[in-house]
Amino acid sequence: MQSKVKVRSAGVLLLTFALLSWIYPSYAVYCDYVGLLNKEAEVRVSIITLWVPIGGLGAVLSLLWMSPRALYQGKGIGKVYSPKAMQLANKITIYFALVGVAFAAGWTYHSLDLLEKYGYVYSRDLTKITPTGVHLMYVKSSN
Repeated sequence: MQSKVKVRSAGVLLLTFALLSWIYPSYAVYCDYVGLLNKEAEVRVSIITLWVPIGGLGAVLSLLWMSPRALYQGKGIGKVYSPKAMQLANKITIYFALVGVAFAAGWTYHSLDLLEKYGYVYSRDLTKITPTGVHLMYVKSSN
């Protein structure tokens, strides 16, 4: 009985961490894009972070799909589902990750096109390098 409680607690923590790890960067990307559309004075483009909204969605969906049954039974996901189901979840995660790369590339070109259209210039001084990637900063040109 004690081990089921531990497994359930670990599952809930993993699910919570996965959701927060996906929601926070996705919301940041959304806010950056809204700032660009609103033509704010400073705009951030985070190229690596652009992968997360689509690339991480597969892992989150797989966890949301498989976790309830595993949590109910108090076992690990690998012990509840067949190897075939685990293989399907892994494929879904990988496909979303690959689509996320394509999304990030396309969204970057779209954002750079809007930056040029709206008259922004790159600011080397404001650009930040963080653990989540390079956050390119653009400022509204006074021309």
